[in-house]
Amino acid sequence: MMRLSCIGILALLLGSCGTGANFDGPPPPEGVIAQDTFVQVLTEVHLIEGALKQRLFRNDDSGERALSHYAELYERWGINEERFKATYTWWYQRPEAMDALLEEVAERLTELEREIVETETDEATPNASPAPMSSRRREQ
Repeated sequence: MMRLSCIGILALLLGSCGTGANFDGPPPPEGVIAQDTFVQVLTEVHLIEGALKQRLFRNDDSGERALSHYAELYERWGINEERFKATYTWWYQRPEAMDALLEEVAERLTELEREIVETETDEATPNASPAPMSSRRREQ
């Protein structure tokens, strides 16, 4: 759970980064989530879904847990499920643009993973002494 929280925070930090996906088609209709914001939201959705698939939510009612994570996500971004679905549908109907969006999401996820690995590596103590009991001879 701590790792999921860290990933969520890192996703928010990456929110200030611009998106590399460009869409040259007609502008989206009113109500569709802005492209940069949608990339960030979709990144977090992938994190939630990944946690569900890996069974990181160790509760009998993982569906309810997932719903609470989605509710938190929607609240944080000031959207609702209907708006998210409408935006997803709008992008889905434009396959080339959606591919570019999903590439951006994949890049963000890769960057988050890299940052977590670096953080975990930095937290590991390179000069750690062996366990105190390992150097003692076993008394018989």
